[in-house]
Amino acid sequence: MNKNRIIGISIVVLIMGILLIVANLYIDYNLRKYSVYYAHNMAHKEGTHPEMAMVLENYDLVYEPDIKGIEYRTDGGHMIYNHKNSIGNLVPTITFNRTHEKGQYSYYDNINVNYEFDESFTLIYFRDKSKSLDRMNPKTINQKALYKDIYKNFGFLVEANVNRKPRINLQKQFNKKYYKRFN
Repeated sequence: MNKNRIIGISIVVLIMGILLIVANLYIDYNLRKYSVYYAHNMAHKEGTHPEMAMVLENYDLVYEPDIKGIEYRTDGGHMIYNHKNSIGNLVPTITFNRTHEKGQYSYYDNINVNYEFDESFTLIYFRDKSKSLDRMNPKTINQKALYKDIYKNFGFLVEANVNRKPRINLQKQFNKKYYKRFN
């Protein structure tokens, strides 16, 4: 009888462990796949752009609309090219690279300027390659115009994902995980 009891308890513990692992994996999957929806519905301070940050960070799970002139690359980082708005050989490109501690977002416009953003998609510095290779202070440019240009070139990614509602809404868990980052 003791042998059967030990086997039964072992099976119950094993099943509970498997269910716990599956539940945690589903929660992570849900938070990443619907991150743009959650980011859009989360309170955040002005100057942060959580929707764009989540689109780029969770690029492997969010919906990518098939649009002529848009090229998606995932070899070594997430890069999206907008050939529709290129000028000469300068193609607007937006990237996310996980090699940095918290990840790094970059935007290359079609006039040879490179912009770098922190984890909340707030401008840190920029480089105007036609004038200088030094880091330039972000306060010296019109940031509203910059973000307008970014959303003109890549806002379709946010629009395609912002209304994708999850079956199981985990907004509270998302807010718990990301609130400090965007506030």
